[in-house]
Amino acid sequence: MTATARLYRRGEWQRAEDGSESVVDVWEIVTDDEETSITDVLATSGLPEKGDSHDEKAAAILITDDLKQHDDVLTLWYYTARYSTKISTREDTAYNVQRIKGGIKSASKDVPAFYDSRGFPLVNGAGDLYPGLTKKRRLKVFNCTANFTEIPNWFFEFSDTINAAAIVIHGKTYPAGTCKLTDIDCPDEPSKDKDGNLYWPVTYNIVHDPDGYFLLLPNKGSNEIVYQVRDDADSEWTDTTVSAYNSKTPTTDRQKTKRRIQTVEGQDVSEDIWLNADGQAQRVISLNTTIIGTANMTAGDATITLVSGSFDSTIHKGSLIKILGAGPLSRPLVTRIDSVTSSTVAELAIAAFTTVTANNVWLSGAIVNQFVMDDLATWTGVPLPNNHPTA
Repeated sequence: MTATARLYRRGEWQRAEDGSESVVDVWEIVTDDEETSITDVLATSGLPEKGDSHDEKAAAILITDDLKQHDDVLTLWYYTARYSTKISTREDTAYNVQRIKGGIKSASKDVPAFYDSRGFPLVNGAGDLYPGLTKKRRLKVFNCTANFTEIPNWFFEFSDTINAAAIVIHGKTYPAGTCKLTDIDCPDEPSKDKDGNLYWPVTYNIVHDPDGYFLLLPNKGSNEIVYQVRDDADSEWTDTTVSAYNSKTPTTDRQKTKRRIQTVEGQDVSEDIWLNADGQAQRVISLNTTIIGTANMTAGDATITLVSGSFDSTIHKGSLIKILGAGPLSRPLVTRIDSVTSSTVAELAIAAFTTVTANNVWLSGAIVNQFVMDDLATWTGVPLPNNHPTA
């Protein structure tokens, strides 16, 4: 079988309301056999293929085509090619080469409001928290679709986990601990691609929280830790200071116990009050109203080094701290001080997401506890959206 193709008609052009342009070309194909198959006709040399650019409109891509045999002359065929400049991110291709979809929408959630935007506790003049306050946290949700040859049971193991390492979505990097995989949905029946292959399109959401998936709670309670020492095994235990407890030897002559906090009148406190880093009652919390100074931090490192100002190891361990620009995407980093190394160096509960130099630092003086509520997971096997037109 031989077949010859030539451009029969060019130039049917349209512009849609969205500004996209479309072009339709018609090709004439002559064969030497009236019973030539459609497959052989489409294989004729010179015909454009799906995804090709138009010769005169390079931005227009061939998106659909059709073939029709002449009613009377059975060796004559007409091939119609339709081109469009409209962006397509889900081509009519095999399932395993289709792009991973990932649109974006906005969302929010209510989180407990214990601190203001500077990191200061929301307390009254007596150091008591205002109860029941919440604030909105703005989230970014990627609704994703990826194809699988078999139902991916392993995928569900990642459900409700947080990325343990930085990931890239649509060319933007999202730091570790800021994205959560949720709402995985697998259809009841598989789909079929253009080649007849069966596959399962699995949908899921990746929720980005710029503040990270951890919870800061005030170190408050109705019980406190009491530090006790004794002279020897035959002596009674007596209450002492933390420093005396730490220096007491042998260690068998010191102990910690828990006791209900009492007022000066000897009555149990009626509500939770602030505790210091050693778990003892702090009757009136000390709050700073200005920045403590400026500091340097390196992305991926939990060490903070003050350029100006100073730390006090006796009161700042466990304190709530806020460093401008050191958080995800250059947002503020709000966390707690785990330990104070020197007057200018401390270790934080969370490493910096962004490197900062001499940025302002607030230290509220409030002692807080920090918790990670969801499991971290390595997402190397999780398909991430790549349906950007240039991807």
